[in-house]
Amino acid sequence: MAIDSSETLPGQRGPADHERRTQILQVADELFRVHGYRKTSVTDIAKAIGVSSAYLYRFFDSKQAIGEAVCAMALSSMGEAVSAVAERDVSATQRLRDMLQTLLSEGMRLFLKERRLHDIIVVSIENQWAVTEEHNNTVSEAIEKIVADGRESGEFERKTPLDEVCMAIRITAAAYAHPVLLSRLGDTDEMETKLSAVTNLILRSLAP
Repeated sequence: MAIDSSETLPGQRGPADHERRTQILQVADELFRVHGYRKTSVTDIAKAIGVSSAYLYRFFDSKQAIGEAVCAMALSSMGEAVSAVAERDVSATQRLRDMLQTLLSEGMRLFLKERRLHDIIVVSIENQWAVTEEHNNTVSEAIEKIVADGRESGEFERKTPLDEVCMAIRITAAAYAHPVLLSRLGDTDEMETKLSAVTNLILRSLAP
């Protein structure tokens, strides 16, 4: 995972571009992947770096703050991919298909192939960390743009309130971007088949 130390991260202290902060996040990311978030302590991270736990608290308020920073960076790749799809110069219909496919592909990569990231995302959802809410907002904004563009182009119906349509799509698509729900959808081929069926149903409901 690329670490952007210039980003303002949840619960951080001191200068955002400090090289020690970057090191803390890199080491925490590695330990979370090996041992899982729940089994990794601030002491473990400090020992791996060769500093005291007190020193780490100069940069982050708590273990959760470190976890939120790592979680934010993990989710940012999915959010950026979804936002990029929403901006493509193709039909809204194609963008909606591509966005749902992107959610599935990124979800499988983050939550199933990298199991320890699955663990930290579950923790973030269970504890309602702000980073997950920000991620949900990013996905919702992408959906709203695509649907609004589709209405403007005449691809989608305009009678149903926009917020109602976007909420329904977000809820329907949640299974493909949620670590626990995604793991219950079967193997890759089965997931793709289910996604195709869901996408076709959504598009039929949006037809003018």
